[in-house]
Amino acid sequence: MLGLYVVVVCVSGSAIVFRNDIYDWLEAGGKTVSYKGLLYHWLSWLGKLHGSLLMDSEGMTANAIGGFLLAVLCLTGIVVWWPGIVAWRQALTIRANVGWKRLAFDLHGVVGFWSFAALLMWGVTGGYFVFPQPFRAAVSVIAPVTLTPAPSSVGFSPVPRPRVMPLGVRILRGFSYAHYGNFGGWPVKALWVLLGLAPAVLFGTALIMWSNRVLAPAMRRSGRRPEG
Repeated sequence: MLGLYVVVVCVSGSAIVFRNDIYDWLEAGGKTVSYKGLLYHWLSWLGKLHGSLLMDSEGMTANAIGGFLLAVLCLTGIVVWWPGIVAWRQALTIRANVGWKRLAFDLHGVVGFWSFAALLMWGVTGGYFVFPQPFRAAVSVIAPVTLTPAPSSVGFSPVPRPRVMPLGVRILRGFSYAHYGNFGGWPVKALWVLLGLAPAVLFGTALIMWSNRVLAPAMRRSGRRPEG
């Protein structure tokens, strides 16, 4: 169930990475009202699916828990996958002519390795959006998280002084930038779209490996053969 949840949330997230860009394109392009209405509807639906699983506040809480579980899954997955200092480069190779079972294993390891950091970040920042206070408390240990007035010149000035954004605030804001890919233009967003599809590959290859290692032997022991 956790794997299916991750697929739904990540794939729906990929679908809305360019949502604001699409909105701008619709507004500037003079599209028909019905065409814009249809796209707005589906983008809004995908946004709700991604943010709250279509269940409002309860869905947001479930999403945060799912995000934290995704982070745990990433950390345990990289530990299980780690082949050692000597063999880690070889473990990132997808070999040809090794059979579909080994191909699924290699593909799972390679895709998991290259998407590990992004998936871990999405899981943690997804939890932050719903439960920000523990993150603010943790960041405040090393950097201030409240806005403070900028130093003023000598003497009284009736002009309001600008506020300086502390390091802690910039760190917390960076969580949002990282989650949505809003820090490097369209190339980063395109990469986020691609990485968001990785869980679908991981889920599919994990099912294949589970079937080969668990389901098929169990069915052989019971005297039955797996269908297909």
